[in-house]
Amino acid sequence: MNYVPLPVSMLDLGKPLPIDVWDANGKLLLQKGQTIRSPQHKEMLSDQQACMKSSDAKAWQKSYEQMMQPIHKEGVAVDTAPASSDNDILVGWRDLQAVLQALLYQGAAAISPLPRLEAIEKEALDLLKRDPDESLVILFQALADLSLGYCATHALLSAVVCELSAEKLGTAETDRRVLFRAALTMNIGMARDQDSLARQSTALLNDVQRKLIRKHPENSLAILQSLGVTDDNQLDIVRWHHEPDESCGMNSNLASRRLLRMADGFVAKMAARKTRLAMSPLSAAQSVFLGTDAEQAKLALAMTTALGFYPPGTYVQLVNGEKAVSVKRGLRASHPQVVSIVSPGGMPLNPCLFRDTNNPKYAIRSPFNAEKIKIKVNLEQVLKARPDRTA
Repeated sequence: MNYVPLPVSMLDLGKPLPIDVWDANGKLLLQKGQTIRSPQHKEMLSDQQACMKSSDAKAWQKSYEQMMQPIHKEGVAVDTAPASSDNDILVGWRDLQAVLQALLYQGAAAISPLPRLEAIEKEALDLLKRDPDESLVILFQALADLSLGYCATHALLSAVVCELSAEKLGTAETDRRVLFRAALTMNIGMARDQDSLARQSTALLNDVQRKLIRKHPENSLAILQSLGVTDDNQLDIVRWHHEPDESCGMNSNLASRRLLRMADGFVAKMAARKTRLAMSPLSAAQSVFLGTDAEQAKLALAMTTALGFYPPGTYVQLVNGEKAVSVKRGLRASHPQVVSIVSPGGMPLNPCLFRDTNNPKYAIRSPFNAEKIKIKVNLEQVLKARPDRTA
């Protein structure tokens, strides 16, 4: 019997399942009509590589296409509030994460993949154009939340970092679009495994995992070709995005391959694992950019200029002892706008407070690890605290 990967992230807690759910070996996990009880139950299904019968996938796809219709016809986010809503950008990115995760999980079994990828790309670029800083806040915050699905967050954030950096470099729009698509799909050859590795409790990789990581660019290339992708540059960038030997790829996309390799490594190092803390943006940048040649240094400078030393969505500690979230890039890379969320005594600030880091009283002392924030951050309140959101 043929099975198709199930987009678990799109299943609602407490609602009856419309289909039977199986594991990759054909063992029945849940019957139609049963419910998913908790986020942990959902995560367990992801770990078991939940699937559905190919016949059920057609019904699922029909429902999916109805949900995607607003994106295809109007270019708006799935289920978003009206444009005047304070949280429509947040909702838009969260919806795109779920939609992209489903497609990456389906891989070669994806139905109507190219229109879906085109819709994801268009919506992501629209959201980014509307508010780059808010988009960065949402995506960097999502990087620390593995329940949202690391593979999709990594892909979206890598694509956004590439787009903002390429803009700084004056890269032609046609080349930027190809690079954006490559970033979204570079890890389709190991999407489920990428999420599993992000949750792995041991730092040691077995031989199968090492081979998977080594072969995933080649696997991604094969999947994209099977899905109907024909753009030689996109395929070449995906195939060689991890390869340090730059002679392997096409000369026409060398700068794009370099930029994606940098963005990919930068985002990965800023993502926490159960076996290690996330790197700070400064440390991640230094580890990725150190020892680069003149051309690569130019790309690294563009990326640093595009994001700042403390990108929106990352945490800092101020000289007054408060802990804050960066919410907007400043005129200088070292002086972002921030919103304090924890008092010097360690208590949550309610409401959270905007701080201007150009003021010596609120200058940044150091970056701060997301894992060390001991309170639940209300992202909507943080975003509203930005002065240009409340004006």
